[in-house]
Amino acid sequence: MLVVGAGAIGGLIAAKLADAPSVAVLIAAQRPIGSFTFTPLGGAPAEPDVTVVRDPSELSGLPGLSWVVVATKTYDVGGVGRWLEAPAVAGATVVVAQNGVGHHERLAPFVDPGRVVPALVTYGARRTGPGRVVHTLDGVVRVPSGPGGEGFAALAAPTSLKVEVVADFVTAQWTKLAYNLVGNSISTITDLPVREIGRRPELRRIATALVGEARTVAATQLAALPADLAERMLDEFAAYPDTVRSSMWQDRQAGRPLEHDAISGALVRVARSHNIDTPFSQMATDLLETLSPMRAPASPVSRVPPT
Repeated sequence: MLVVGAGAIGGLIAAKLADAPSVAVLIAAQRPIGSFTFTPLGGAPAEPDVTVVRDPSELSGLPGLSWVVVATKTYDVGGVGRWLEAPAVAGATVVVAQNGVGHHERLAPFVDPGRVVPALVTYGARRTGPGRVVHTLDGVVRVPSGPGGEGFAALAAPTSLKVEVVADFVTAQWTKLAYNLVGNSISTITDLPVREIGRRPELRRIATALVGEARTVAATQLAALPADLAERMLDEFAAYPDTVRSSMWQDRQAGRPLEHDAISGALVRVARSHNIDTPFSQMATDLLETLSPMRAPASPVSRVPPT
């Protein structure tokens, strides 16, 4: 098993999969790191049984790997090609644990779409330094039904990584996008913990408007988001500990590009293709574009400028 990306989510997935002796885990670090340390919920820092590799040439001589998890930021997807084109992973099933929609399209330049399994991660984690990951919120990895998703669930079964096979993956995908649209966008713009979105009336109003736009756009993709999604989401956020910070907020604090193009930006693009006006999502996209320290590469679907 090769996990590409040693950030918060990649590190969490790698550490949890490494729980079982039957799963040998390699972490492909996009940037140099030393040792890898993982702090579980309520636990002490420890070094999981993983091997860090820094160049695809280090995979030469290994038997063919059956599984690869891509856990990079969406704007970093171009950097995974050198790993996915390595002979050792030529026939691997590729689990794409990234935000947004269009997982198959993002990997299309490197992987046959038939080998791609999109994955939705609800775990919370924080990277405190190179190779240092702290687990902040329990969660699950959701994958679509079918051989790829079911195979990954079977692989994870003896480990502490919770994997759930979902029949209606499109709805699950747009539900996750709605959570990111609210949690990532508002917390990053306001510089607040995620729980404050559910606790402050003015932020609840904005969040409800965003979820309303997400529900309307999701329906064009045959995804039926529940009518009470905003209320349930915000009550859930309100119960979070104040240590839970969104991944985009963490990127802003670290001076990294923001991932808004794959979240609010993706929603706006789909909305425009159906002549749907999404003013709150457009505003979030514009504000986050302004806050991003540098323009991240555009997604495979070109950015659409504001009208």
